[in-house]
Amino acid sequence: MAGGAEMKKQRFTGPMGSWMVQHLELRRSLGYLYVAAEYTLDAFDQFLNEHFPKCKVISRQMVVGYLDTTHHKLPLTRADHVSVLRQFCRFMLQFDLTTYIPEKGLVGPAKVQTKPYIFSQEEIDKLMQQAMQLNVRSKILSSTYKTIIGLLWVTGMRIGEVIRLKIEDINATQGIITVRQTKFYKSRIIPLRPSTTQRLVNYLEQRSSFGYGNAPAEPVFVNNRGKPCTISTTPKTLRTLMARAEIITPQGRTPRVHDLRHSFATRWLMDIYQSGKDPNIYLPVLATYLGHANIANTQVYLHPSLELLSLAGEKLYSYIQSKQESHNEKGK
Repeated sequence: MAGGAEMKKQRFTGPMGSWMVQHLELRRSLGYLYVAAEYTLDAFDQFLNEHFPKCKVISRQMVVGYLDTTHHKLPLTRADHVSVLRQFCRFMLQFDLTTYIPEKGLVGPAKVQTKPYIFSQEEIDKLMQQAMQLNVRSKILSSTYKTIIGLLWVTGMRIGEVIRLKIEDINATQGIITVRQTKFYKSRIIPLRPSTTQRLVNYLEQRSSFGYGNAPAEPVFVNNRGKPCTISTTPKTLRTLMARAEIITPQGRTPRVHDLRHSFATRWLMDIYQSGKDPNIYLPVLATYLGHANIANTQVYLHPSLELLSLAGEKLYSYIQSKQESHNEKGK
């Protein structure tokens, strides 16, 4: 099958594997990365291979059976699984009209965490300190995570974008990073502070001193064995560091790595407010910086923090005071 060789060999070997490859290729041709969806489909294919090895059409029993193996996962994650399977089954419907289409409420309501966790500078410092304790076999691991944390904090990049960075994507002379393979297949350039650029240069020099490859196409971030950091391991390690640093949300959980992106957007909004400017005017700038396709996607990051609400309250109080003074002057 065309394009099938591009998939990892150990994946999609079950009865629906070839159809899943076609479905993935179609979705990606439409501009979707479909990274997490690939893992979901592969897990479903493995389930089918084990329990329904000769199946030719997807039934409700198969979908429900697979979902029963995911009870340990969060409601939102399970709802995402249903969404992925629903899209695939719709794709299969064109080949067999008896294909079962999963209903949206198959695993119950998805509980979405509506309020992100906003990190403080003090918490980032504690996170950095925990990263320094990662020296298992070499010092490169602690440096790797310190640099990743710093980059997430000061740029608002997605964790996947940071992990996929190549050495050629960093231009230390101009102080910029080129972000490729983004969520919407659009590349963008991120300007860096001189201090951030220097930290990246220091990390690359240390990385080179350990004998790890420094060719342009080499990944920037590596583990203690010199292998590329992965999207499956890196977020888990970061959340482990958060737990060790005792950074806990009001709900009693460690924050999501994505909350570092929320924190960046909130700090940006604070700076705009403090400068006396209208943040709505600058939303297109932030949208471009974050790599969003439209402003609506950016607005969800602008959740008010206590500090921001306090600042807004002060501005409202000053406005009311000025209006009252103006009214008093006219009454004289």
